[in-house]
Amino acid sequence: MSTRRDISQISFPPGKRLAVTVHFPVEWWGQRDEDDQKNYYHEYGAKVGAWRLLDVFDRAGIKGTCHLSGMVAELFPALVREIVRRGHDVAGHGYDQSNPQRLASPEEERAVVRKTLGAIENASGFRPRGWVCTGRRISKNTVRILAEEGLLWHSNHDRGDLPSVVEIDGKRIVDCPILRYMNFDERRFLGMDGKGPPQSCKQIFEFFQSQIDALRGAAEYEPLCFQFGSHAYLLGLPAYSWVLQQMLTYATSFADIWLVTSTEFARYWLETNAPTT
Repeated sequence: MSTRRDISQISFPPGKRLAVTVHFPVEWWGQRDEDDQKNYYHEYGAKVGAWRLLDVFDRAGIKGTCHLSGMVAELFPALVREIVRRGHDVAGHGYDQSNPQRLASPEEERAVVRKTLGAIENASGFRPRGWVCTGRRISKNTVRILAEEGLLWHSNHDRGDLPSVVEIDGKRIVDCPILRYMNFDERRFLGMDGKGPPQSCKQIFEFFQSQIDALRGAAEYEPLCFQFGSHAYLLGLPAYSWVLQQMLTYATSFADIWLVTSTEFARYWLETNAPTT
């Protein structure tokens, strides 16, 4: 078993010590629930919330990484084109959220990857370089399939505090960690995970602020990364989008924070920190 990598070997851009990637999933369920509630939520995300998030990102001066269902690309192509036009990154996020790819055969899983990437490219002219599985749950074949299909990175589990590079038959793919122990999940704060009551907007901001402060403190001793997620149907709501803007304004106020898309981060990692595992 390999030991932890010597952090002195890790290189970040000059003056940066905490890499922050901002993710915003826009999703769709092909299999509707009894009252169609899931797609009421996600229709709002695609028709209203995602557009509001794009404006928030513009005001904050940052570029995010959109996790995009293939069905969204087919149903809302104008949104996908606008995401790309504004310079944001796009990752494949399965074709249909109601069909987890981890339950598919290798042939079916590969077909899902190709169908999703093709739908996004057909809608926008942009072919994603990254992938996030439905529910972030992978099969034993997922990483190999993604590498063989030419993807640069995926983000589905935690193998460490920083990205790692996996080589499969001469093809390299970057594994970007989720960091569940520190990751911001707005569903928890809005009381949607069944584990507690909703939190106030002030509490949501203060949690994010404390995470940034703690990670910047820890990053004085070693470079770190923080993946921050904001679903379009949730933080795209008016009040929560205002909170998101305050969060991003806070993060961008620090010169040692590197706000970067996942594709930019993965490409940098390959170029500068690329031993394989």
